[in-house]
Amino acid sequence: MLKLIVTTLSLLTATAAYAQTEMTVSSLATDSETNKAFHKMSKGHNLPDWVMKGGTSTPAMRVTVDNKAYQVVSACKPHDCAAEQIAILYSPDTKSMSAVFSKQSEEGYQQNLVWLNSRSDISIDGRTVLFAALSGSLQNHPDAFNFK
Repeated sequence: MLKLIVTTLSLLTATAAYAQTEMTVSSLATDSETNKAFHKMSKGHNLPDWVMKGGTSTPAMRVTVDNKAYQVVSACKPHDCAAEQIAILYSPDTKSMSAVFSKQSEEGYQQNLVWLNSRSDISIDGRTVLFAALSGSLQNHPDAFNFK
């Protein structure tokens, strides 16, 4: 019985540690390792509070763009994902980020995209990955968005 409790506690501790290290949009915005790059990327843009506080997130995905490894994270406005979304392309090697923020018109007829880039050289492939993260295509076809 004691062995079962110890094993269960070890499993819970490992699960909690994994959950704390899971990359999300809000963790990129607030983590001491990445917040400087996040604020540089979003400077001059008025992002809604849910971005920093944590929206409804998808798990991070790994992609290759221009032979470089990136993590892609996305999130949406809680309880209204169709209205507002954000996707971020993050390079763990260079700690740089690029993103796209999407806001749907109230009538639902127009999607406005705001590109947030900490570097001006984001390729069309990088923009394609970001838009695919917003649309769900990246999650549905992850191997189709690796650009070597």
